[in-house]
Amino acid sequence: MFKPGEAESQSTGQGVPIIFGRAMMLLSKRIVILCAALVIFTLGFRHVNEQNEINLWSSTASKSSTNPYPSPHQDGAPTEDVEDLGAFRRRNIQGFQNTGVPGGAALGHNLTCSTLTHSAEIGVQDSFYLYDDLIEVAAELDGHPMVEYTDGSAGRNGGGSFALADLVTTSWSRLATACTFMPDYGVYLCVSRIIFHPDGHRNRCRMSFLRGQIYSDKWVHLHGHKIVWKEQEITFPKVFDTSSEYKLGGEYYGPEDARIIIEEGVEGAEPVVVFNMITSLSDWKRAMWIFRPFSQTSTILTVKDTERPKKEKNWAPFFVKDLDDPLQDKKVARQPSKHIHFIWRFEPLTILKCQLLTGMCDIVFVQDVDQGLLSTHGDYDGSLRGGTQFLPIPASVTPPSTRDRIFHKQSSPMLQSFVAFPRTHLENAGGCSRAVYRPELVVLTTNTTHFYLSYGSGALDFGPGAIMSEEVLADPCNRGRIMITNSIARWEPNVPMSDGKTSDVMTLTLSVDDATVQVARLSGIWSLIRGLPSMSRYFSQTGHLPEEDFALIEQFGDDDDRELLQSLDPFSRVSAVGWDIRACLEEAALAYVGGHILQVDEAVLQAEAEQAKKLEEEKRQREEEEAAAKKQKEEEEKAKKEKLEEDKAKKLLLPPT
Repeated sequence: MFKPGEAESQSTGQGVPIIFGRAMMLLSKRIVILCAALVIFTLGFRHVNEQNEINLWSSTASKSSTNPYPSPHQDGAPTEDVEDLGAFRRRNIQGFQNTGVPGGAALGHNLTCSTLTHSAEIGVQDSFYLYDDLIEVAAELDGHPMVEYTDGSAGRNGGGSFALADLVTTSWSRLATACTFMPDYGVYLCVSRIIFHPDGHRNRCRMSFLRGQIYSDKWVHLHGHKIVWKEQEITFPKVFDTSSEYKLGGEYYGPEDARIIIEEGVEGAEPVVVFNMITSLSDWKRAMWIFRPFSQTSTILTVKDTERPKKEKNWAPFFVKDLDDPLQDKKVARQPSKHIHFIWRFEPLTILKCQLLTGMCDIVFVQDVDQGLLSTHGDYDGSLRGGTQFLPIPASVTPPSTRDRIFHKQSSPMLQSFVAFPRTHLENAGGCSRAVYRPELVVLTTNTTHFYLSYGSGALDFGPGAIMSEEVLADPCNRGRIMITNSIARWEPNVPMSDGKTSDVMTLTLSVDDATVQVARLSGIWSLIRGLPSMSRYFSQTGHLPEEDFALIEQFGDDDDRELLQSLDPFSRVSAVGWDIRACLEEAALAYVGGHILQVDEAVLQAEAEQAKKLEEEKRQREEEEAAAKKQKEEEEKAKKEKLEEDKAKKLLLPPT
């Protein structure tokens, strides 16, 4: 096992190429990186300033990157006010809400997705990019046994020489950044997957590492920032020791797909990082792990009474308040939970409850819908999978006081709702040869023992220009086919808007094609959820809710169904409709891709028709010109002939000389 040490030198600069001759090739490329880092450091290019730090990698990326997803803020420079990023443009969201009125054989009709449709608007602000200094990362990790460069890592300039920037660019990448705001410190903690791929192919990762960074609340990268936790001082940025194991010559080791979550309402809470990794503890199968970034502990997760599959991933974490929470006792501070919950799978909805200390997990809920309440939906190759963490939905957006934050004056433990952005994975959608990923907005409701989906949106792309350009969005089969929300970094209740009003604002981190790290802000998510009829009971609760009422929705549809529906258990009804919501959003995602492909096909056909029309017009003009030229030639020849005949006639009339 390897525990990376802190790098003593930091590499900086503004894209300064360092060329090494053939003689340098006799040295290890790792020595080259360290030497170059020291040289750049001594030149003094780094200027650390909490309010205006622009690192090497952001500058290099903005000037020389072939990134196909341009942003007006691609230079990576921080903004003093995120409102400077522009207005929140209104975007319509089509979704499906839980009416509590299922279909199926028991009711004599199939439930169609159109009966669950809900439409609302949110605001979307253009995203900006986050960058990292990969030369600094390469220098810090240079001593790792798995970091060995190959002949394919260099030689980019020919003649055996190579540029340092090229070597790092072809060997190192950063992706899947997830962030969470830590209210006790007033900063964001972000974790990223750093991958080493010396052959130059990102899909041939030799080793992954987990890197942590700190950003201010204005998204300024704080280099050298120190976090003090339980008298322990941690300096960022840093590469965490995640107890990774590896075999020399192997591939795909280390933590992948990291997600981060912090328990709200707990003073001094330590974030929890969730990732998947292969080690001997799982017999070299890909297993899920939890990692505590301050106490530096790694724990493998194990589901009791089940055989570990070959691959575990896409678990969506959330914290559920226990029934014995001191909700009404304002004198007792809320203590950190001993457990964390996960959505293990969405079909059927399956929930795990895992011990944070030991990593042992129990299956505490498996959705079991009455066959008579199941409706038939389309047969397609698509599924809903984990994306961001699930955050508790505030019962109100009244600015919380410190006392509220510590003592969590929120909803009753008997009725808790959460919001997240999972994503659909679609195979063969619209004729695409590769899978397409799009996020959805989902609301989950529980009474701590039973769970159901209250809402699910259609596929989201947040509109042209927000995350991707209109050109990229137009064809989801190619560039931009993979769009994943990695975290809900923050959810603020009352943020001043440009029109003088206030709105809740949610900050997301996203990635496109595993090639970008982007931050986008959404306004009005809480308002959307607050406006769902199915959530009225949640927002109107005033105290401890009776357990039997937690799934009660005061809606029964047609009068013909009222008596039958009233006889059914309320949870059976909402669980059945929750099943339909999951199926409907998967169908909507398929329709989203199909609709875009149809537009692409129509555009191609239109372009072909316009081209054919243009060619036909050119042919017509050419034929007309040829006909005119032919006619003119004929007329000229006729005139010439007539002139000859006229001259001949004149000669015959002349008297002999």
